[in-house]
Amino acid sequence: MIHSFSCKNFYSFKNLTKLNFVVNNQAPKKSGFFKDSSGTRLSSVETVIGANASGKTNLLRLLPFMKWIIVDSFNADPNSSILIQSFKFDSDSNKPSELSTEFEVGGVVYDYFFSLTQERIFEEKLSYRSKTKVKTTYKTAFYRKWDSKNNKYLLIDKTFKFPKGFENVIRKNSSLLASAIRLNHKPSQDIVNFWKQIETNVVEAGWIGDYMLANSNINFFETLKFFSENDVLKKEAEKILSTYDLGLDSLDIQKQKRDDGSISISAKVGHNFNGSKQYLDMRYESSGTKQLLVLLKTVLLVLNNGGIAVLDEIDVNLHSEIVLSLLKLFLQPETNTKKAQLIFSTHSHLVLSSLNKYQIVFIEKNNKGASESWRLDDVSGVRSDENYYLKYITGAYGAFPHIS
Repeated sequence: MIHSFSCKNFYSFKNLTKLNFVVNNQAPKKSGFFKDSSGTRLSSVETVIGANASGKTNLLRLLPFMKWIIVDSFNADPNSSILIQSFKFDSDSNKPSELSTEFEVGGVVYDYFFSLTQERIFEEKLSYRSKTKVKTTYKTAFYRKWDSKNNKYLLIDKTFKFPKGFENVIRKNSSLLASAIRLNHKPSQDIVNFWKQIETNVVEAGWIGDYMLANSNINFFETLKFFSENDVLKKEAEKILSTYDLGLDSLDIQKQKRDDGSISISAKVGHNFNGSKQYLDMRYESSGTKQLLVLLKTVLLVLNNGGIAVLDEIDVNLHSEIVLSLLKLFLQPETNTKKAQLIFSTHSHLVLSSLNKYQIVFIEKNNKGASESWRLDDVSGVRSDENYYLKYITGAYGAFPHIS
């Protein structure tokens, strides 16, 4: 499970910003909160709320970026740049971005830190939590730092025991874990497998559904391909879709191989009215139905396997009641048996009525162009029985657009 993640000098975030899934004992003893193996209380859901261009997508970029650097960065060309942007409206824009995350794998809580630019990783440190009866500390598993004077990395490996010859595969644009799994290093593989469970609709350029992105149609193709190869989850998607008053009850996906070896996929949707069933080509379905199907791919995959869903613009083309229904899949233990987590942004502010103050993160941009965020329980005087929706739209919590 993810405990927290933070960034500094990352896209629109100049100063240190942290998003926390950890809650204290004041949080309600109800669904939506759970204990992990280490005994830490966590929220299963965090929503990110703010005006347009406040920095919501930039905050959601962080976990997918961490996934890329931990899991896949070794696949990049050894001399290629790292796809990261620093905060530009400042004299510190050339300084490294600082990223960190705290997460649990197999009952062990890790803290992972990176300092990096587009050119290289300058620092990388993995620590693990050590608890005694007296105090809780973090011990270093490994640490590397770029030595510009000698033009090489200093590597400290006290307990992680990287395989022999590992120093020969270290790259400036790849994490040590992404490098070590190429040598079948099991401790690295265990952590990498955890990070593989992050599913998202956020890419480096932003929300994947943006019509400006060339791969927005490819994303829908991949959704149909996924459901054509996963019949159990396809049936679950059909079941959910049929409950949303969309007039459909089945999904017929046809996959064919072309002469050139490429795959062609078509889909028809079954509609049943008054005992009469008709099939319509997917192209004639509403934008909301198509968007919902894309979201269900991520949602069902995470709920089925465990992991974290990172979803930007979850409400695009969807009725607010459907958004609330998707949210409840994570809040209810009956449908979230694997303790999956969800972090999402939305302009469907009615979701605030279904969440607790420990599950709401606000973002706004200051007059210097820097994004700032805070969780609602950090605001003094906020009670658990408040109507968060009404108070937010009246501007009581901030993070509300000022239109002149």
